[in-house]
Amino acid sequence: MEGGKAQKVYEDFQPTLKWASDANSHVLAIDVPGFQKEEVYVQVDSAAGKLMVRGEQGAGNTKDSNSEKIKRFKLDLDVPEHSNSEKITGRFNQYSSLVLTIPKNKGKRDIDVVLDKINNNRRVIVIAAAAFTIGFYVSRRLRSIGE
Repeated sequence: MEGGKAQKVYEDFQPTLKWASDANSHVLAIDVPGFQKEEVYVQVDSAAGKLMVRGEQGAGNTKDSNSEKIKRFKLDLDVPEHSNSEKITGRFNQYSSLVLTIPKNKGKRDIDVVLDKINNNRRVIVIAAAAFTIGFYVSRRLRSIGE
């Protein structure tokens, strides 16, 4: 088939992942040898807490002149809990790795959130406690009258 379009042959591979973490962020290193930054696509779905990384690299023609070999990968990862997925940054390092930095939320601890909810609903809690106490008192009085 000389002069025709080359047939694409895909070679899928699974990159090596390395997670690290410190007080401020999670760091993900994805080993993608031979890939350039233009060949890698990163997408974040903050609502679903997902991180999608794709890569496709044309490796030139194989021995068969009618086929083109394309190396590719696809990763669907969960963003770690308590992370700020809207501020993820990425860079390529000298070791052919894509390094993604996922900042940790500096938000409140779970107990602080619960205490804030209690403080914001203090009036409702007081009314509910008073209604329970009155109901308990009335039921005890009615029980003592019936005996």
